[in-house]
Amino acid sequence: MKILFIGRKGEKSYHHFLSLKKIYRNVDFIDPNKAYIFPSIGGRISNRFSPKIFEPIVNIYVLSKIKKHYDLIFVRSIELISEKLILLLKKKTKKIVCYCADNPFANRDRQVWKLALPALKYYDLVVFQQPSRIKLSKKYGIKKSLLVLPPYQKKIHCPQKLTMNEKKKYSNDVIFIGTWMPERGIFFNKLIDMGLNLKIFGTRWKKDKNYKLLKSRITLGHVGDSLYPKLIQCSKIALCIPSEQNLDDITERSIEIPAIGTLLCATRTRSHQKMLIENKEAIFF
Repeated sequence: MKILFIGRKGEKSYHHFLSLKKIYRNVDFIDPNKAYIFPSIGGRISNRFSPKIFEPIVNIYVLSKIKKHYDLIFVRSIELISEKLILLLKKKTKKIVCYCADNPFANRDRQVWKLALPALKYYDLVVFQQPSRIKLSKKYGIKKSLLVLPPYQKKIHCPQKLTMNEKKKYSNDVIFIGTWMPERGIFFNKLIDMGLNLKIFGTRWKKDKNYKLLKSRITLGHVGDSLYPKLIQCSKIALCIPSEQNLDDITERSIEIPAIGTLLCATRTRSHQKMLIENKEAIFF
């Protein structure tokens, strides 16, 4: 079976590629972000204004890399695949499917999905990890969709071999790893006021109105695969708060934290209650 994988060479996306590669030998890889001369700058412009700015460049780049016909094209970076491009890709394959890890229907990141939304109806299958997106997908003409639990990596999201120095360095009572969002900032500030020894790791936390007060508890920046499981493992409790703005009720953290072996403390949602036994496998609030 000949498969083409279209996605970023970032951690989450690339894990999907490696998983396919384990099952099928003949899997080619295209990173559409390579169409940008300066990927980090191009990505910021695309996310802030519109990916339509780079549509012709991305289309030319992706099509130039395809030299044969495929049995399946698996798209992970759907935000860069336009309606025009997917119609051309369909001529290069028997089936084309996409995995949509984020929410293209919510208002939070509306600019990001300007290319993807009109294209979604042309996929043979769209895979979501949130129940709310299955319902919303019908409004956008998506005929075939599939709901799956968020994935985790067995070799990454598991107890790690740690040195004594690492155990001491990464030890925390309560930890949260994730991007700043308004509701998270308000909630965490209240927890800290109540005396909770909370440490926060993630991006965009400078945007919080209480950042100066929270600064000593925050480590800014992306947490990669090598550090993430160590931080979780060395903490007594790990918080998981699905994004309200993104209409989430489960996240990859919901699976990863229990897999690593740390106590999950998460928002009480339908998906969490279906997946985990409350007060036995996780604590909900």
